[in-house]
Formats: sequence, structure tokens, C-alpha cells
Amino acid sequence: MNQKKLLIAIFSIFIILILSGCTTNDTNNDSNNEDWLVNYSPVHSVGTGEDDFWIEYPTDNPNSGQSVTHLSWVNDSLEKECMLFVVHITGCVSCQPQADRMINLAEIYNEHVVFHDLDAALGGSVEKKSYEAYLYDPDGPPGIIALTGVFTLIEQNGSIVYGWHSWEQDVDFEEMEEWVKDGIYYWYENSGRIK
Repeated sequence: MNQKKLLIAIFSIFIILILSGCTTNDTNNDSNNEDWLVNYSPVHSVGTGEDDFWIEYPTDNPNSGQSVTHLSWVNDSLEKECMLFVVHITGCVSCQPQADRMINLAEIYNEHVVFHDLDAALGGSVEKKSYEAYLYDPDGPPGIIALTGVFTLIEQNGSIVYGWHSWEQDVDFEEMEEWVKDGIYYWYENSGRIK
């Protein structure tokens, strides 16, 4: 009889815990919840420095101050969402950590970004895009892998233009995530006015 009362008590506690919300399957993942966008303040603005989204080639690039004729796959992607890419080669010890970071961030924010995993080892159109992506090399030739880019929509003088930032080699995960979140924020803020 005591065992029966004990089992009833345990079962009752279990039911109470479930019904009271003490257990949940909610992972509280910001990327699937757009609430973070409502009060988000971007870290990076528009400019020509290494901490800015660029409209033209940045200061360290041989084409500094010149406008960029964006690639068709970049244009197509920005019609849908903020865009990210990473150029790397499978098996490359030095570029794999950055590729893994970007693949992880693209998975976390998959509802808000178009991601191009440009693994040059795959050949074909992916390899072609990986070479084309060096149009966005921040300091010009020679190109170093991994090359990473974040592209978004920016308002400048009443017009919506493409803003971008790129890096060669490694970028810290937290810093990279700031750029991705900024890109998403700007894209949402300005996408309603794209023509």
C-alpha cells in the first residue's frame, strides 16, 4: 500500500512539473525568433574603414573609393535575404576553422540569410563562384583563403544600396556573429524600400 502511495505521489509531482512549465523544449534560440530584431542596435555603420560596411572599395584596396559592380549571384541573393559567403577548400587546415564558423552561423540564422558555401574543391560552378568572390577581397590581390563576406541593404542619401564587408583568414565567432546580425538587421530595415 505504501508503494502505491509513493508511486502516486511521484506521478503527481511529475504531472505538476510538466503542467507548470518547469520542463520545456524551447531552446530560446534568437535566430528563430525575430524579437531580437525589434530592439537590436547595429554595431557597425557605413564607411571605408575596417569596422564599417562598405559601399565602395575600402581604404586598403587598390580600387579604394571606386564603386563595385556586384556579381549576379550576389544581386540575386540580396533580393531574398542578407547574404553570406565563405571561400575555402576542403582539407585546408588553415581555412577550415573559418569555414566551420560560417557554416555554423549560416545554420543558426538560416531563416534570415542566403549562404554560399564556396568550397573550391567541389569544382564546377562552386569553384567558379569561389574565384569570382575575390572581387570582394578587402585588400586586393593576392587572395588568401578563407575569404568571408557579409552583404546587406544600406540606406545612403535616400537610396537603398548594397553594403558589404569581407575578411581574409580567421574572424572570431562573436565578432563574426555581430556582423551577421548587423547584416540581417540592415536587410530587414531596408528591404521594404528596395525597388
